[in-house]
Amino acid sequence: MKYIILLITVIILFTQCTSSAHLTTYGGIGKDKSIFYYHTGKGEPIIIVHGGPGLNHSYFLPSMNQLADSYHVIYYDQKSCGQAEISNDTSAMRINAFVDDIETVRQKFGLKKFHLMGHSWGAMLAAKYALKYPSHLSSLILVSPAAFSSNDVREASKILNARFDYTDQLNRSQILESAEFKSGSHVAMEKLFLLGFRQNLAQKNLVDSIHLYIPEDYAKRNASLKYLYKDLYDYDLYSTLKNIKAPTLIIEGDQDAGLLAAEKISAQIPFHHYELINNAGHFPFIEQPTLFQAIVKKYISSLGK
Repeated sequence: MKYIILLITVIILFTQCTSSAHLTTYGGIGKDKSIFYYHTGKGEPIIIVHGGPGLNHSYFLPSMNQLADSYHVIYYDQKSCGQAEISNDTSAMRINAFVDDIETVRQKFGLKKFHLMGHSWGAMLAAKYALKYPSHLSSLILVSPAAFSSNDVREASKILNARFDYTDQLNRSQILESAEFKSGSHVAMEKLFLLGFRQNLAQKNLVDSIHLYIPEDYAKRNASLKYLYKDLYDYDLYSTLKNIKAPTLIIEGDQDAGLLAAEKISAQIPFHHYELINNAGHFPFIEQPTLFQAIVKKYISSLGK
């Protein structure tokens, strides 16, 4: 549980998604609706992969929707996450299947080429997609990528856990020992996630800008991901990164607990551009939204020159 915190990212209430002036459509994909999509804006398409495992796309909003002024932005909720239906197919709850879900989203929108952005755990899925389906990518954008090996995740988690002061440690203990948490309450999980994410912000006062949405059936959804967690117990993807052919942008906050991992990832990818954002942690699009948007737009624009 301790080192999974680094992989997990957060969610804003889905009801806030519908406030965007660029809203086009949203809904389930496939007969089982095991993937949920929401897209907005016009222009070159960008598919954005949320963090987790186990959460959904909504924490990108509203800040990431600034990209919709220039691009067709496509979000989706992974299997058993957010607005997606809980998957009953255990064979689909593996990393490779989650990678193929990105391809399902591409096909849903009939995209020949697109930009692929992955945040945190989503960056790992995006990188694996770039290796398996290179012909479809205009670029790969990795934002605050979670470590690409289980050992490095544990090391980054040690850094993160060391940031808990006495009060934070006490609050965490109280949550974990509460009847609310032990009963699988989504309210208790929200408190735990917010407490953890506060440690990975350079501007801790902005934690309230991360409006979590934890479904009432979160415990059931999380249980369905147990087969996926088996893939995350022992893995190392660094040696595969040299085979990524897509032009790659890596964006990292200078206060992210995963900073060393991001630098290690960037060293392995041949055609990459690395941007370090000061006074930002794991959520640079929330802590430094204007700079983040400018970096993404400038990079995509440069690819056409």
